[in-house]
Amino acid sequence: MLLSVVIPFYHVEKYIGACLTLAAQLPAQDCEILLVDDCGCDGSAVIAADFCARYANMRVIRREQNGGLSLARNTGLQQACGEYVYFLDSDDLPRPQALWQLVLAAKEQALDVAKARFVYFDDETGEETPGPAIGRTDAMDGGALFAAQCRAGLYEPMVWQCVYRRAFLEENRLTMADGLLFEDELFQAPALLRARRAAAFETEILRYRQRAGSIMGSFARSSRWCASYLEVCRRLSALAGTLPAGEVRNALSRRVGQIALSVVKNIPAYGLPEPVAREALAFAKAHKSELSGYALHSGDALVAAQGALLALSPAIFMKAYGRT
Repeated sequence: MLLSVVIPFYHVEKYIGACLTLAAQLPAQDCEILLVDDCGCDGSAVIAADFCARYANMRVIRREQNGGLSLARNTGLQQACGEYVYFLDSDDLPRPQALWQLVLAAKEQALDVAKARFVYFDDETGEETPGPAIGRTDAMDGGALFAAQCRAGLYEPMVWQCVYRRAFLEENRLTMADGLLFEDELFQAPALLRARRAAAFETEILRYRQRAGSIMGSFARSSRWCASYLEVCRRLSALAGTLPAGEVRNALSRRVGQIALSVVKNIPAYGLPEPVAREALAFAKAHKSELSGYALHSGDALVAAQGALLALSPAIFMKAYGRT
């Protein structure tokens, strides 16, 4: 078995059929598709069961209770048998031929991580917008690939950009962080930093659906995402502290600083209702010393300058740098 595709699903009855129709085009003899039921109450499970009845390489793994995306991904990873693993979100649209070619390239080059491109897909209009224009690379140390993409401003943390060698994940005890949003930040960066062989590819393997009801679109309901941002900063900063001085450590420190600044930059970017925006700004004010500290110690002059303004006044910072 060359590839295990892990697809958690929860309240996606409108989208999962399109996702699985495309996933079914992967070579059945070399690919298993693990549908992790995270205990929703809509019709997603019925649709998943119908696909499993038609495709022998698909099966449903039902969790005992809802645990969120991270635990659902971990559940699928625990039961995966493929040499490589791909984490696919059930509302996105894979490009099966491109994905399979990525897997074959990863196998041929003995890669621990192979990273590809994606396109944004607007759920309402159907319009496609290219994601970061990463270029093809030779196989290299994963930390070097991480640093190169950060330096070029092309790094994105989403795990569905990558296929991972399963034994590599097991050897390094890499799993998704439980109880946090932005869990991809805490998976992809450590995976790249520990990979002995990684490479980037220009092929676009997925259409990333942009929709109002997604996890990212639900941030307007509360400001709890702020605490996740801060925890991500803490864990990645701790990881950076274990690295030797040099370009990779500098790249990760800069990334942490950028994430810290995003707590405030994203208050207008997420289009939050006024009460939630106030809660988020209050969080930023309460934690401004820690957040600004990550930026001030990022090693990047621009990030540090923004951190200095954040330390002075989160409200002024938001007006100056907030993304809308």
